[in-house]
Amino acid sequence: MLSLRATVTILAVAHAFHTTPAGPRRAVARQAVAEAAGVVGVGGFLAWAFQGVGPSDEAAASVAANPPHEIQELNGLLFGDEPKVALYCGAKIRPESYAPLARRVADEVGGGVLVLQSPFNVYAFKPATVEKVLSVYPSITCIAGHSIGGLWAAEFCRDLKKWPANGLSFFFMGVHGSMLDFSQFKALPFSRVGWSVATEDVTMQRCVDDDECDTSSSEAIADAYIERTRDQFPSSAKLYRIDGGNHEQYGYYGSPSYDKGLAYKDLVAKISAEEQCALVAAALADTARGGS
Repeated sequence: MLSLRATVTILAVAHAFHTTPAGPRRAVARQAVAEAAGVVGVGGFLAWAFQGVGPSDEAAASVAANPPHEIQELNGLLFGDEPKVALYCGAKIRPESYAPLARRVADEVGGGVLVLQSPFNVYAFKPATVEKVLSVYPSITCIAGHSIGGLWAAEFCRDLKKWPANGLSFFFMGVHGSMLDFSQFKALPFSRVGWSVATEDVTMQRCVDDDECDTSSSEAIADAYIERTRDQFPSSAKLYRIDGGNHEQYGYYGSPSYDKGLAYKDLVAKISAEEQCALVAAALADTARGGS
């Protein structure tokens, strides 16, 4: 049986390799794991590896000013009234970090937004399935997910035993991975599919090999990624390109640096968090309206 230290080290390795592409840059992930494993004491390592990330001061203020409803059976937060959208958080990101985005989307779609995370904010445990979410809130007609949360959500939709009578749309929100092929979800009967690409998103840029384009240009990298990925989505899927946006500004949680327990660091955004939030909210709301 694996020791506790071995178990948490494996989880750290899995996260580091999830966010780092094949090739020489995997050495960065290996170094990060080695440094993390050197933390004195298992308790200290657990505290580092499994701490939740966020929310930022702005997101915390939004929550304090208008507290969401805690939905314990789904380990989620409901912003607004009867939900139309279920949003799955990125790995380890506290649900409160999506408060500004959830509020904007709720205003635009005229219904609540349910934000879901894994138990204890630990990505090794999966969040509530889409099937379970729909059994509690059949009013939901759009599923969205940020980063690995988008992959979980898409897999949950793929595994649905019965497709909802009201239909379902889907929004991939900064979902990238060097080994990820979106074609596995292409045949799902979504009423509408949206996917976003932010040019300064480090998880997107790491999916592009150095020989595919001019890697000194974020725009060229995004172009190469979009060209390679577009056919993996349905022909009717809509791309939402966010020029100047990065990965962390899909939410409000601050830079996911090593000291916050995430084994990578994002690129600097060229637009403000508020600008990116407005663009993402509009894209998500547009996708959600396609499912009504």
